[in-house]
Amino acid sequence: MKLKVTLTTIAFLCAIGLSHPAYAEKDVFSPNAEEGEWELESTGLYDSDPHKDKNAVQEYHYSVGYGVNSFWHTELELETETQPTDDAITKFQATHMEWENIFQLAPKGEYWVDPGIYLAYEAPLINKQVGQFEGKILLEKDFQKISNTLNISFNKEVGGGADTHTDGGISWSTKYRLFQYFEPGFEYWNDFSAISHQLDYNQQSHQVGPCFYGHLFGHVNYDVGYLFGISDAAPRGEIKWVLEYEF
Repeated sequence: MKLKVTLTTIAFLCAIGLSHPAYAEKDVFSPNAEEGEWELESTGLYDSDPHKDKNAVQEYHYSVGYGVNSFWHTELELETETQPTDDAITKFQATHMEWENIFQLAPKGEYWVDPGIYLAYEAPLINKQVGQFEGKILLEKDFQKISNTLNISFNKEVGGGADTHTDGGISWSTKYRLFQYFEPGFEYWNDFSAISHQLDYNQQSHQVGPCFYGHLFGHVNYDVGYLFGISDAAPRGEIKWVLEYEF
């Protein structure tokens, strides 16, 4: 228990101390870890917008993860993407490798809200890209069949050419556990950029929309949704998905 408290306290302090956009993959993380569980995961997003600089953005992430013990889940992830330019859409390329860690701070149900910490480092694979440290405070609360999950995010670029500011954001997921294989809900995402000088609402990225979750065939989890941009900085529409195979 002392080791658990020490690790998670350090993780919390590192997260608070932790800029490119506050979000890459659209995945609201649960604070719970499953000991001994392996997972293969694929996540993606596709943006649609009348403005060329926000249209046809695509990002795909491929990862393998493992529940080291009852309070630590670790994951290695490859990020690929394509971006719009003035002339055309760039070719798909691998841009970053990321090491992600989730620390569960207490057994599920022990407190009024289930707490956790997420820590990650994103290493660039392309010249002139920068690395990034990312921390999230993870909170989850169930009310009978309704599950609510909140992530509070902090991001800090590192390396040559890195932005000096710390960025922040919030993501929220609510789902109704109708059936094991179908759980309707919604998500809200806010990237409010640099914490030190807050931007106006329309300069921040705000997105909200319906999402559907479920557990299929005993091993497959899915999370798919469509997010509407509700501020000028956000793309008008975004398709997002997370597919996970557990074993």
